[in-house]
Amino acid sequence: MSIGIVIPCIFVDKLTKRCVLECRKKYPQAEIIVVVDYTNEGSREISDDAMVLVSGKSTISAKRNMGVKQSSSRYIAFIDSDAYPADSWLEPAQKILAKNSDIATVGGPNISPPEEPDTERYVGLALKSFFVSGSFNFRKFISPARYCDNLPSCNLIVRREEYLNMGGMDEKLYSSEDNDFCYQLRKSGKKIYFSPDVVVYHKNRSIKQFINQRLVYGATVWELLFLSKSILDCYILAPFILVLFIASGPISFFFTPWLYVYLSVLAFYFLVLWLEAMRLSPSITDTWGTFLALLVGNLIPGVGTLGRLVGVMPDLSKIYKNYE
Repeated sequence: MSIGIVIPCIFVDKLTKRCVLECRKKYPQAEIIVVVDYTNEGSREISDDAMVLVSGKSTISAKRNMGVKQSSSRYIAFIDSDAYPADSWLEPAQKILAKNSDIATVGGPNISPPEEPDTERYVGLALKSFFVSGSFNFRKFISPARYCDNLPSCNLIVRREEYLNMGGMDEKLYSSEDNDFCYQLRKSGKKIYFSPDVVVYHKNRSIKQFINQRLVYGATVWELLFLSKSILDCYILAPFILVLFIASGPISFFFTPWLYVYLSVLAFYFLVLWLEAMRLSPSITDTWGTFLALLVGNLIPGVGTLGRLVGVMPDLSKIYKNYE
């Protein structure tokens, strides 16, 4: 199997070690490349199973590009260091790429590990919802195969030569680098394929980390719209519009009828989210946690979009660390 596995991270921790161990166990002949900001004791501990490259402080895109350039394999598999492969991962993707020259990248479900604490499990449940993941929520569970517009880079397999010819991922982006990469693929006429057989288990963030991630995602919405240039993608501004509506509450002090509109819309919104939380929760005791995660996932991007618009967002690299 001529395939290189590229794992970007800040430093090697216990999650990275597990990722490398599982990749080596399932694919003993694969070329495993871990790209870190700096070395530590963990780096030395995995040196027998993986090549460790030091990028210095850099974006996750820069790390991936460095790993691909160092590889000599025909195919490259990207996985995050807080993920690990299921029994089925690389073989189906490699077969699809070998048989279909018009398909440039293959990915599949990145599903929640079975051993997560509740705060992360609630985030995983929320990510299955259209209210958080939009039309891409199919990527969070085993769903039918399809061509799609976008796949996350925590589970992405490409041809090395094609990736390099495209210039790799944009090293200036702190977030949504996979969205940008997939857009560039589609722009070049290539296809993106989702296969339910290409599975990784991907750790969900805690609520606090999830807030940071969604805040930064919202701040990058303007770049995503500029790249898309499609009126159909303006739906990603929905959280921004909702945040503006919530901020309009004080209008009711000057215009009483607005109070009835305001309270009615908010009541309907919270009811819909609560019903969605009930639908997603495996038990009634999970409903409040799932509801909170849904609220964060749906509203916080709007805060990031607004903050970026008015120029009050801090340096994105300081609040978003790409917790692989």
